[in-house]
Amino acid sequence: MRWPSRLELIHASLLLCAAGVVIRAAQVQLWQRGQWSARAQRQQFANDVVPAPRGDIVDVDGVPLAQNRAMLKVSIAPRELRDRAAATRALAAAGVPSDWVRRVEDPGRAWVSLPVTIAPASASALTAMRGVYAEPVIERVYTQREAMRHLVGGIDASGAPVGGLEQSLDSLLRGRAGHALVARDGRGARVEAPGAPSIAPEPGDAVVLTISQELQEIAENALADAVERLGAEGGDIVVLDPEDGEIRAVASRRAGVRAAGLPAISEPYEPGSTLKPLIASRLLALGRAHPDDQVNTENGRYVLEGRTIEDVHPTSSLTLSDVIRVSSNIGIVKFSMRLSSREEFETLRDFGFGTPTGVSYPGEAGGTLSPPRVWSTQSPASLVMGYELSVTPLQLAAAYAPLANGGELLEPALVKEIRAPDGTVRYRHARRVVRRVMPDSVAAVVRQMMVGVVEGGTATDAALRNFVLAGKSGTARRTSVKHGYVQGRYNASFVGLFPADHPQYVILVKLDNPRGGYFGGKTAAPISKIVLQAALASRQAALDRRALAASESLVHIVDSAAGTTTDASDEAPADVDAPPAVLDLASKQAPQRVSAPRAIPDVRGLPLRFAARVLHRAGFRVSAQGLGAARATAPAIGTVAPAGSLVTVATAP
Repeated sequence: MRWPSRLELIHASLLLCAAGVVIRAAQVQLWQRGQWSARAQRQQFANDVVPAPRGDIVDVDGVPLAQNRAMLKVSIAPRELRDRAAATRALAAAGVPSDWVRRVEDPGRAWVSLPVTIAPASASALTAMRGVYAEPVIERVYTQREAMRHLVGGIDASGAPVGGLEQSLDSLLRGRAGHALVARDGRGARVEAPGAPSIAPEPGDAVVLTISQELQEIAENALADAVERLGAEGGDIVVLDPEDGEIRAVASRRAGVRAAGLPAISEPYEPGSTLKPLIASRLLALGRAHPDDQVNTENGRYVLEGRTIEDVHPTSSLTLSDVIRVSSNIGIVKFSMRLSSREEFETLRDFGFGTPTGVSYPGEAGGTLSPPRVWSTQSPASLVMGYELSVTPLQLAAAYAPLANGGELLEPALVKEIRAPDGTVRYRHARRVVRRVMPDSVAAVVRQMMVGVVEGGTATDAALRNFVLAGKSGTARRTSVKHGYVQGRYNASFVGLFPADHPQYVILVKLDNPRGGYFGGKTAAPISKIVLQAALASRQAALDRRALAASESLVHIVDSAAGTTTDASDEAPADVDAPPAVLDLASKQAPQRVSAPRAIPDVRGLPLRFAARVLHRAGFRVSAQGLGAARATAPAIGTVAPAGSLVTVATAP
């Protein structure tokens, strides 16, 4: 047997190698073609996600609250700069912090990514330099008014929504991201791929809120002043349009901490005596009582089912109207005995208690309202006095809307419109009636009862000088998880309807455990007056001023010096359609606007900046003496003075 020669073995090996190469090439090119093509595609090209611009958020008057702004994210390679001095000057002119400018000056650094974005107009000279790399980005810009930031929310560095309406409406605002195919060179750097297919991003929808930014700021400032001045643990203000259910302002504050979310929507509380007008409305609607019906109020002390019920103002008997006016616990308990347990429960349920309102904001609470089967013998009395149930401030404001609009419970709304990127209206809020809870005639009677509360009852500190306000105060003991009701700790609240005849606002003010005086009529009610006066002095507070001018609630004032009657007021100046003058406390120049003489408004009790605004809107120049709340003016309040006159405001010590 002949063994193959060495040369033959080499030839055979080469032949086998060649066959292996052919077989492997056939395997790669024929059987594995798709796999290797995909790998090459991944190595040579990248599919970039192009973020979609978020939709704008604007207030009810179209004032921007959240918008997008095209900016540049700039990175610099200091070693590539040809003129480092010119680069540092351009960076300083663009507003880059000085410590980062110094980093760019350091040639020992290979790469510096600036932590701030720069407007394209400010970066034009910089981006033209060698060694400067700019990437376009979309930045979210918010209103400068802090009052709206809490409500609107924000987005984090990755573009994810964080809280507020940015989060709850994210599916509308975020749009749809696009895609772009880019190529990579040998070093991995990305370059444009000519002819590569791409999908353009679709911008998000714009959202128009029902909120008035001006009124929101008024509410926030008034609440902050009240919490600080009264030493309260917190508070809430809700302003609602009772005709369509649109929320004009919703403010919450907690002393010492930043409130998470909106407690006015998410934190229920026991409402106390503010429930009494609602119980009275059902008694009237069922024909179980008349405003002039009387009950024995036991001289202020009444024992029921082993429980002693007391009145702050002891009397022997009261009519239903007077029960509401002086907030008699005994009176409302005795009148409510004309309702069965089921009727009482249905009354509270029909006003929306125990279920969320459905407003488009995350974390809304529904409150609590237990069915009659779990009530104790004392529950019927407790409920009509505002205990053994809990409501959110928004729920209570919405429950008062039927008293203002003629009997219809409405679904409250925060979103007025949703608009597509091309301006097409995708959604427009329409008045949505949940149910009718009382006839129009009953609503008018209860409103008149509530006028008595403000004019001569428990909330006289809420009275406006020139408009009739209807309202109801409430004071309820606060509870503790471990100790139940805590002695000396209260929630003070007030709900007002302004103006009383054809209300444009339902305004609710709640203060958590104010120090010193704790009655709602003495603490919360004056805050509603401050908000209303400031709103009437403002030009953008979502008020129909023509309707106000024709309102039967406008009180005519007799000027004792001139002996004439005038409608000029601190809340609604006679020249409501005139352009405002510019207020400059340091200036001695008169406002540019010149109009007829008018009475000096009553600004007593207002914080100085609100008093100045009211006087300014009335057409006067302002000089302030001291700090604190306004105490008097010179010339005196009510004096008829020419427009542009200097009014000196003296403040309480």
